[in-house]
Amino acid sequence: MKKLIMMLSLCCLTLIGMHAQEISSKGRVVDASDGSVIKDAQLEVRAYRTSPTVFKVDSDGKYLFKGLKNKLYTVTVTAPGYEARQFEWNGQTKDLSILKLNSLSSSNFRNMAMNDLFIEDLATIGDNEVQETSPLLMASRDPYTNAASYVFSPMRFRTRGYDSPYQMQYLNGLQMNDLNTGYSVWSLWGGLNDAVRNQVVTLNSEPGEYSFGSIGGATNIDTRASAIRSGSKFSYSMSNRTYTNRLMFTHSSGMLPSGWAYAFSVSGRFGSGNMSYVRGQFYQAFGLYAGIEKKIRNHDLSFTAIMSPTSRGVASGSTQEVYDLVGSHYYNPNIGRQHGDWRNARVRNNFEPILTLNYNWNITPDTKLSLNTGYRFGYNAYSALNWSNAQDPRPDYYRYLPSYYTYLSETPDYAIADYVAMLWQTDPNVRYIDWDRIYNINRENEQTIYGEDGKVLAQGKKSEYILEDRRTDQRQWNASAIINSQLSDIFRVDGGVDVRINRTANFNKLKDLLGGDYYYDIDKFAENEFGDPASSQLDLNHPNHIAKEGDKIGHNYYSHIQTAKAWGVLSMNFHNKVQAYVGGEAAFTRMYREGLQMRGLFPNNSYGNSDKLNFTDWGVKVGATYQINGHHYLSVHGTVMTQAPFFRNVFVSPRTRNSHVDDPKSEMIYSADADYQIRMPFLKGRISGFYTRINDRMRNMSFYDDGYRTFSNYVLSGIDEQNVGVEVGLEAKLSPSWTANGVFTYGHYTYVSNPKFVQTVDNSDKVQARERVYWKGFNTAGTPQTGASIGLQYNSPHYWFAGVNANYFGRSFIDMNPLRRTDLAREQLAPEYVSRERFNDGFTVDAFAGYSYRIKSGMYLRINLSASNILNNKNLKSGGFEQLRIRRSKDGNTMTRPFDSKYFYMYGTTFFLNCSLQF
Repeated sequence: MKKLIMMLSLCCLTLIGMHAQEISSKGRVVDASDGSVIKDAQLEVRAYRTSPTVFKVDSDGKYLFKGLKNKLYTVTVTAPGYEARQFEWNGQTKDLSILKLNSLSSSNFRNMAMNDLFIEDLATIGDNEVQETSPLLMASRDPYTNAASYVFSPMRFRTRGYDSPYQMQYLNGLQMNDLNTGYSVWSLWGGLNDAVRNQVVTLNSEPGEYSFGSIGGATNIDTRASAIRSGSKFSYSMSNRTYTNRLMFTHSSGMLPSGWAYAFSVSGRFGSGNMSYVRGQFYQAFGLYAGIEKKIRNHDLSFTAIMSPTSRGVASGSTQEVYDLVGSHYYNPNIGRQHGDWRNARVRNNFEPILTLNYNWNITPDTKLSLNTGYRFGYNAYSALNWSNAQDPRPDYYRYLPSYYTYLSETPDYAIADYVAMLWQTDPNVRYIDWDRIYNINRENEQTIYGEDGKVLAQGKKSEYILEDRRTDQRQWNASAIINSQLSDIFRVDGGVDVRINRTANFNKLKDLLGGDYYYDIDKFAENEFGDPASSQLDLNHPNHIAKEGDKIGHNYYSHIQTAKAWGVLSMNFHNKVQAYVGGEAAFTRMYREGLQMRGLFPNNSYGNSDKLNFTDWGVKVGATYQINGHHYLSVHGTVMTQAPFFRNVFVSPRTRNSHVDDPKSEMIYSADADYQIRMPFLKGRISGFYTRINDRMRNMSFYDDGYRTFSNYVLSGIDEQNVGVEVGLEAKLSPSWTANGVFTYGHYTYVSNPKFVQTVDNSDKVQARERVYWKGFNTAGTPQTGASIGLQYNSPHYWFAGVNANYFGRSFIDMNPLRRTDLAREQLAPEYVSRERFNDGFTVDAFAGYSYRIKSGMYLRINLSASNILNNKNLKSGGFEQLRIRRSKDGNTMTRPFDSKYFYMYGTTFFLNCSLQF
């Protein structure tokens, strides 16, 4: 009996001891900006060598940990619309209490709002697009990226000097970079900030869970309905940059008990162009997002639709002479008055909806399969004036400037130059497009057009001036499969396949006859040079095209591009001390041109399919992170990969024929970087050094060549670039309310080869010239290569904040004309035209503030104001290019002087005000 009692007592004590080892903790998850509860939060608790345990909050934002052992845990707190938060918890029984998350709508306010404006501004150049950068980890924002993505954007800053094609962009697991150019397409969801706020980002060369990536990082935007914060939000914004007003309404159900979730967002952006920073930049844009999602146990199916139809006036750069004549760096040569209102000749109209369907299957708690497909369609138009047998209508055409009679002339006439300067300063019809003159010329141009057989083709008012839309209408189907599996506590595998099939219709459309009755659609350059009716025909299958408004004119062809990729990454975690990865990618690209016209000049090389060009590419990535302790980390990353060239650089003159570059090659890319990271309660940041070498880049440039009196094409090959530099970003918590941050970057981005170029012209299949371009040692263009910023922010416990940044930009260079660095140019041109222009360094100050007010339970009013360049510095050149045209002697044999460069200036003081009501 005594033995039985002793055994029962021992069992009870054992059970009590086991129970005593189990711990619990409770608390609440709230919004850091206003203290409101977050109903959609979940907490993942993971101990070393164990599967994670997920706890969800209740309707009051409360959570309760139960059944946990007393050990060290990593806790990750996530919620739709918020930055993730990650920390270590020692498993003590004390309550974690209040956990605060930073809302993306407040922490990213400046970046998201202003980026929406920067994208639209920079699209006027064509090649330069701004991409919003994002955190290093979902759990911890990277101070360098966070600061640089906002404060450096007005100067067209590119991280590490990389072009947009080296930054991968994804939407719901589908790559969205334009297959024709490689550039990002943020404008396709412009104005839908709430819908695209949730982003998973990998920086630089690191691979991600959804992509092998490139060297400039990758971003995956998650627009599933359940990923958008539940509730409703109405916002109003005002700005003086491009659009003046923006309205937006977003509603999300969150994941309902039935397993359904739905969300939608609508927006409108408006501006007459009279209040924009540059006159004539009118704006009319709408946005619509709709998403629906169904979750059945461990299966999830979601559908989203995104569309952002936009019409906006564009501003172009001009020469310094013109800016000085008008007394402003924000002159717009694309506009003129018509019936008392400003009319812009350069208007972008686009409507390209994107539909995506996504299936996610959580096969096990550690393995997930994602199947994604999407379709992009619609139109993209960019209007421009065109003319034949008439004077150039552009007001800043070089023949209309005083310089035409002074330094561009072999026999200067300063009296005429002074008279022209006086007209520029006094007559608006000289400074701007004279629309009335254009209409009058067309209305008075009564002509009858006869065919070769003498029959009348057209009669009436023949338009010598027209307004055309230059269209690139894409149809693209995407599909991808991604698998993510935590094989063990040490090994994890991420991999997938990606397929894209794109067909882009390239053509012009007659938008406006400008007072005329018809337009004779022939090759005006061939007509002037050859005088042969057949040679001037744009399409021998449909000759003598008499065009009306809405007809296709000029060129007409399809670009076909298909790509397929397979990739995989093996990640390893050794006792949370060393984390490493190795990954690989294989890719295949096919491209060809399909001509829809039989051109008179190229009857055998313009209609039908061109050669099909195939490229096989590969990539390897390795990296490791060593945890010195819980606050200090060392990381190294290395990449070797090839990348196929883009369609626009491979085909010599796709407007006219099927010819392509001889033996096109993929680019060869080498990249390595090393990081030191610090993550402490009062200080976090990163110091990085990087090296990148890109060999065998290609570039295709077109312009009107005075020597050949037609459009000319320069195709450069063998362009080698080297980017070396350092990045420093630190954020210090000076007190519970005060935060300071500092950012610095110094890069040395240069050409390290002398590429070759081949010159052709649109009206001949012959190669006009083959030369070498001496670019080696010159800095590349497109971004400041030095940047620094110091900021200070105050966060009040009463839910308001304010901050200021002081910024420095330096070592920006003009985009070079290759013809000015050839043997012939170096022999004939003065040395100052061969050397490289460097822009002046500059200094700006930005400020921002915000306030959140609780109206009642569940309803909040938020007000945010951001002001850029408050010192109103209007003399900072943010970009520019050397014109490709070069003035020649009267006999045409000698280059005398290049045309003046054209520049873009950073705006003076601008603001962005946003008010939102969340309920």
